[in-house]
Amino acid sequence: MDFDAFIDQQAAMLGLVIAPEHRPGVKRFVELAATMAEQVMGLPLTAADEAGTVFAPVSPQDPLP
Repeated sequence: MDFDAFIDQQAAMLGLVIAPEHRPGVKRFVELAATMAEQVMGLPLTAADEAGTVFAPVSPQDPLP
């Protein structure tokens, strides 16, 4: 994947200006995210796999259910 082109395209689409001194860090993060995505997408799923439940935050003062 051409990460430089990807960063340019996404920045343009979002109207972001990436400062030249920030670009190396942005590129490192995008490369890391792509690596993580490959690992997640490589996990086999079966019909028995289900999505997680919906997160419902509670106040620390609320009693536990």
